[in-house]
Amino acid sequence: MAANFFYLLTVLPALPALAEPFPTEDVMAKIRDESDDNLLLLADLLECESEIEKCGLQYYVLDHKDFRPCFSDRIPESFVDTFMSFSVTREADWFSLVYAAWFELLIAVGDKTGSALLKQWARWEYSLRTALRIDRLKVAGKLAAEHDAIVPGFMKELSEVPDNAHFAEAYKSFSEPMKAEKFLDQTRIDYLRGLVAQFSFTIDELVAYLLELRIHNRYARLSPEKGRKILKEVTTL
Repeated sequence: MAANFFYLLTVLPALPALAEPFPTEDVMAKIRDESDDNLLLLADLLECESEIEKCGLQYYVLDHKDFRPCFSDRIPESFVDTFMSFSVTREADWFSLVYAAWFELLIAVGDKTGSALLKQWARWEYSLRTALRIDRLKVAGKLAAEHDAIVPGFMKELSEVPDNAHFAEAYKSFSEPMKAEKFLDQTRIDYLRGLVAQFSFTIDELVAYLLELRIHNRYARLSPEKGRKILKEVTTL
């Protein structure tokens, strides 16, 4: 691991408990001050997740047909092409395609950086999301008898794909959606913190920090006022 990464890990603030206020912008600025291309690509890819969520809301929910995402120059053209297919693709199909491309890129970055943790997390997180999706399709009566097509080719080629169906079952036990989401996010944080020792000063420790930071970023973007505004717009469509 590069010496400047060692310094970075010593100056980054400890991540707080879930949903507590945290200056995520300041932390990302410190990370982007680094000159490592693979680290910058990873940061850009993690920020792409917010663009995926934004597209789902703006284009598919609020019907803003003039929506245009914002990407850094480091994001591969193949991913951008997949993302931009939202204008000609059904919502469910688009989400499947774009997230498959996103996770595949993260695994590739894991190879470039030498981070086994990033690849392990990608498999674990995709498995969790697939379990949740299958469960939701079952509830909606839309799950085909053969649902193997839900899993993309690159995941099928991986060995030891984790089985996270028990987390999907626990998720259903919550009567309040926000509590259920917090349960999943705390499960994600616990998983990441269990993968690497603190103060090990390895690339995996930095990657685990970034992956947990993305969860805190999402909570930092949540706003009751914004939620009420969106709900009003959606219900008046």
